[in-house]
Amino acid sequence: MVVIGSGAIGGYFGFALERAGQRVVLCVRRPFGQLTVETEGRLEAVTAPVITDPGECPTADWVVLATKGHQTSGAAPWLAAACGASTSAVLVLQNGVEHRERLSGLTGEVPVVPAVVLCGAEVVEPGRVRHHGYSALTVPETELGRAAAALFSEGPATVTLSSDFERDLWLKLVQNVTAAPLTAITGRRLEVMAQPEIASLAGELAAETAAVARACGVALSDGVATSVVDGFRSVAGTMGTSMLYDRMAARPLECEELTGAVVRLGARHGVPTPANRGMLTLLRNLGPLPG
Repeated sequence: MVVIGSGAIGGYFGFALERAGQRVVLCVRRPFGQLTVETEGRLEAVTAPVITDPGECPTADWVVLATKGHQTSGAAPWLAAACGASTSAVLVLQNGVEHRERLSGLTGEVPVVPAVVLCGAEVVEPGRVRHHGYSALTVPETELGRAAAALFSEGPATVTLSSDFERDLWLKLVQNVTAAPLTAITGRRLEVMAQPEIASLAGELAAETAAVARACGVALSDGVATSVVDGFRSVAGTMGTSMLYDRMAARPLECEELTGAVVRLGARHGVPTPANRGMLTLLRNLGPLPG
């Protein structure tokens, strides 16, 4: 099994796959000696080999793509190497609602299985991932979805099969377009979501996203979207978001795949998205955090 991308998500779920008894190869851009994962108060070493050259990548029975959405095209050489006649599917651990469109033309005849990821993790240094909490995936309730779930069955991650997967994708997008931009712009962790002004703005972003979802044929009410935002009150305030971590590390932000998707699809369906459009403008022009 090949895992492309071993940052916070790829690193944690690569670890989870190995603990589930899978033979894993980690494909990375920047070399490191060995992956280690801090989880449940322990430091766990992952024995999977780490490779940096697509020419060394084996054809895999399953491929896990765990790069950020905007890094997908850069993963093309890895996908070409890992995907072959014996490959069952590419399991995509990315945010957004456009997984199949993003992977179009990059996997050949190999099907794509999108997943909703719920995992609080961050990279503290190359090859070292700190897992704060949650380790869950949701996949479509299909034959390939069940096969993907079976890969993790003996490990620490949980995989849920969903009969309404598109709705689950959009619910996750509501989380992504509220907490991610607001933490990245303010430079604060999830405790900022408890601030009344921030919570009010998050509610506007969520309601717009729900309206776009409905225009795309997904039954998502404003009330459900707002309840997602309310749920941040029960999350540890010390946790961050991947977009905050990217800004802290002066890396490109995943804004086009998240907030940008709401704005693009809203424009396509004639749904106004002024709050998300304003947020997208800010995200496109953010610099690194001071210090």
